[in-house]
Amino acid sequence: TDKGMGAALLMALASTLVRTFAPRYPTLPALTMGSVSERILTDTRGGLFVSAFFGILETHTGRFTYANAGHPPAFLVSLRRGRESIERLTRTGMALGVSDETSWRQKQVRIEPGDALVLYTDGITEAFNAAGNEFGEERLVEVLLTKAISPAARIRDALLEDVHRHVGNRPRQDDIAILVIKRKGETNTGYPSRTFTRLPV
Repeated sequence: TDKGMGAALLMALASTLVRTFAPRYPTLPALTMGSVSERILTDTRGGLFVSAFFGILETHTGRFTYANAGHPPAFLVSLRRGRESIERLTRTGMALGVSDETSWRQKQVRIEPGDALVLYTDGITEAFNAAGNEFGEERLVEVLLTKAISPAARIRDALLEDVHRHVGNRPRQDDIAILVIKRKGETNTGYPSRTFTRLPV
């Protein structure tokens, strides 16, 4: 909701609450979101909120169950029959700490061998250049599709390089965080791999 010490303290509170409630609902991220939001409202008495994306990955099947509380959409990047595709994992409810009369839904996707899941903060899409133009979601998607067959590290690096190229010498206005998860293995061939590469920034 802001920058500085107040925002940092709220982030620390939200992170602690997620770690507290997640073990109670190991397959239900939507219930975790509801419990975290209720506590934020109780502890802060309203006026503060936080966006969050919380997912549970089953590494042996690739099944990913998630809830998105007002956060920028994650992207599932796939390569099927030689063609790149991308799926937006959009909001399933509002940000945490906004209202005690809201609830969250959860959705499922499957991360197949060769797929990449990319999560990020709005410091990426809202990075401005000297002319006042945002980096934007469209450009982010373009980079992801171009690097769909690349390893997780290359996807991450290509996105960071393009953002910094766009911003140039202009001072950064917001933090940047990226999480790339790529399932190893050949696309649509052989047995599904059970290994994942996870690269946060």
